[in-house]
Amino acid sequence: MYAGPIKLVILDIAGTVCDGHQDLSHLYSNDDGRAVKGPVIAFEKIFQNYKMDVDWATIRKPMGVFKKEHLRKLLEDEDVADQFTKMQGRDWTEDDLEEMFAQFRPTVAKVVVTEELVRPIDGVKECVDQLRAAGIKIGCDTGYPKEAYEAIYKTLAEKHGIEFDVTADSESVPGRPSPFLVYDCMSKANVYPPEAVVKGDDIEAGVHEGRTSGAWTVGFYASGDHGYERLLSARPDYLIPSAKYLPELIFTEIQPRLMRGETPGRGSRP
Repeated sequence: MYAGPIKLVILDIAGTVCDGHQDLSHLYSNDDGRAVKGPVIAFEKIFQNYKMDVDWATIRKPMGVFKKEHLRKLLEDEDVADQFTKMQGRDWTEDDLEEMFAQFRPTVAKVVVTEELVRPIDGVKECVDQLRAAGIKIGCDTGYPKEAYEAIYKTLAEKHGIEFDVTADSESVPGRPSPFLVYDCMSKANVYPPEAVVKGDDIEAGVHEGRTSGAWTVGFYASGDHGYERLLSARPDYLIPSAKYLPELIFTEIQPRLMRGETPGRGSRP
């Protein structure tokens, strides 16, 4: 039974590190004031290219999965599929999915690094600095395609001084709710066992990803897209408002539990 230190913390991007809650209705007329706007804005633009009007609430439904799968789930939505058929005169096909996702890639890569969206959520920089000072490596995984996450990582490093020791490859590694993005970060950081890892996320699917990997899971209920009740249903080990409070949680709660021989995966604690 592992009773050593936490060695790796893996964070999601949108709603966890950046792209938090804010009102951008002066820029986007349909803005709902919620976090994780980047993919929503990009998907809305793609649908508009096809003369379709898909509301933000619908676009948000599959949030957390790799964005090509996100797009597929949207096209499978009855109302969205009906709109596509009406505007294009036929049902959508796999070729349409490929073409729309090809348009999405460069679009989302530009959207996510706009000043408003790439701005770090309060306390994230301090969180990363405190964890790294304690000898803990910082990883990141996301459902974004390569163009988007590389643009975000570069901008966060150059403009905000936030860098990650390892990042998962969402293009080739099976994503949430499977555990493999966590394992990808663990492999690159040479960190094991999963009990030495903390996965922090604002999305239900991200919590499931952490739980299935065997890592400690922390849901951030006030910074991202999914709130307290939805994250609670995913049964994280802990629920806290945002990454700002993560170092204290690790140092005063998770690490002592590890030293007592406790293991993750027993459900949420407030």
